[in-house]
Amino acid sequence: MATTSTTLSKLRTVLTEHIGLDQQTVSGAGDSSLTELGVDSIGVIELEKELFEPHGVDMPEEAPTMTITQIAAYLDGATRSED
Repeated sequence: MATTSTTLSKLRTVLTEHIGLDQQTVSGAGDSSLTELGVDSIGVIELEKELFEPHGVDMPEEAPTMTITQIAAYLDGATRSED
């Protein structure tokens, strides 16, 4: 993965296209957690399937309470350390 901003963009795409959140809500939600955005356990699983599994990265247990910016940074850090 290239940068946190690229990963954040992909994360926002998954939240809108796969989980069904409103694009306007997601675009201004860098400091909102998945829980605050209303993502349920099925949504968390979908996020893991779409973003984490393709890179062989385990999603942290605290992901539902992490902000989407933190999740993007975590994913970038994990994928960089495997290169």
